[in-house]
Parts: sequence; C-alpha cells; structure tokens
Amino acid sequence: MAAASSSMMNAVNTVQTLSGTNYKKWKQDLEICLGLMDLDIATRENPPPEPATDDTTNVKARYEKWHKANRIALLVIKRSMSDTVRGGIPESESAKEFLASIDEKFKESDKAETGNLMNELMTKKYNGMGCVREHILELLDIGAKLNALKVPMSDPFLVHVALNSLPKEYSQLKSTYNAHKEKWSLNELIAICVHEEQHIRQENFEKRVNMVTDYRINSTARQEHNKDHFKVGANKGFKAKGKCFFCKKPGHMKRHCQKYKKWIESGKGKGATQARECQERMKFQ
Repeated sequence: MAAASSSMMNAVNTVQTLSGTNYKKWKQDLEICLGLMDLDIATRENPPPEPATDDTTNVKARYEKWHKANRIALLVIKRSMSDTVRGGIPESESAKEFLASIDEKFKESDKAETGNLMNELMTKKYNGMGCVREHILELLDIGAKLNALKVPMSDPFLVHVALNSLPKEYSQLKSTYNAHKEKWSLNELIAICVHEEQHIRQENFEKRVNMVTDYRINSTARQEHNKDHFKVGANKGFKAKGKCFFCKKPGHMKRHCQKYKKWIESGKGKGATQARECQERMKFQ
C-alpha cells in the first residue's frame, strides 16, 4: 500500500504547475498522470447512473470506481494549478466538467494559432546546435499541427521549408536537390541531411586540428628564432644607430665603446669602480 501511494505521488509531482503560459504541456502531463493512476475514466466518461439495490456486483463496482476516480482526479487537477489560475475556474463536482472549464479559459482562436504556427514554420532556422534530425522533426511537427487546423502542408513544401532553414554550410546540398528532377521524401531528406551534417562536422574537426598544428609549428619556430637571436655574440656584427654617449662617435653604443672600456680599466674618473662593476654585469645580459 505504501509503495502504491509513493508511486501515485511521484506521478502527481511530474505534472507541471499550470501557470497560464504552459497549458499544452500541463494538459499533456496531466493526461499521462491520470492514465498511469487509472483515474482517466473520470475525464473520459460521464458518471454512471446510481445502481439499484438488485443490480449486479459489477455495476455497483463500476459506479464506485468512477466516483472514486472522479474525486481523486479533481484533487490532482486542482493541486497542479497555481492559486491565481484556480481562482478563475468555476467549481464543479465533475473532473470532466472542471477540465472542460479550464480548456475554455485557455482555448486559442484557430486563426491566431494558425498565424503563430505559420510564422514559426517560416522563421525557424537551424543554427548548427543540437542535431539537424531534431530540427527537421520540429518543422514536421509544426506542419502536422497546421494540417490539423485544416491548413494543407504537402511533403514537397515541407522539404523546401526544411532546406531553406539550413545554414550556408548546406549550400552544396541545396544545389544538389535543385539540380535533380526527382523530389525527395521527408525520410530521404532527414537521412541525407544527417549524412551531410556528419561530413561537415568532420571537416570542421580537421580544420581545427590543422589550425592547432600550424600554431604549434609557428610557435616552435618563433622560440628557436628567439634563442638564436639572444645567443651570446649573436649581435656581434650589429651596428647601433646614433652615436656613443662616451666618445660621441656614431656606429656603436657606450657599453661597446673601446675608449670607455679602457677608461674603466685605467680606474680614472669618478665612479670608475662602479662603472667597472656595471660593465661586468652587462656582459651577462
């Protein structure tokens, strides 16, 4: 008994709370929940007449089953609604009538729904995220809803819509379709697009690998160049622009000036000792 109660509560908790913007999802979850709990008899059938005292056990059992299902179904429906939405629905002792009242509150105009679906069908684009098969199936689902609203959606038209919704990476596939005389079925379109998607992803992966490889090669080459450039004596033949601050002659820097070095070695001048130490440090830079 405890396990059955726990299972029923788990089923109830899976139903989204009806808030005013999720009616279709709420209705779908509710129908599944009531079906799993064997309570959908109260929303599908009218109440049976009250049995007479001499009616069979089956008739009496059916009467009791319907009323029990109706009572629990009402509790489940009300529990899955927000306080704001529940306050706008007239009370009823019948789960079927209560659900019908909710349907009336959230019923959309066929014209408005058709307009929304048509707009979604024509503007929906595949951005490469997810799977192209899922994208095409979503378009077909919109087409099925439009067919249910008496708006004919032929397979060739949906094929064109699906191809036009694909990004530029599929331009070769579009050209192939336009060049062929035969039209593709929806199943053929899905299979071909999935194959093309795998091919595109493989190409993109190879491009990324090549980019990483090229970057590593160039980085290694730069490091080798820098090592050679900063080796001791690598700049031996380098001639500096400007003139020496010591002898005032152009073509070399002060630290490479031979007169400056001799002046330091001779110990002449103020601060010669400090200059000699500085010169020694500069040799290792």
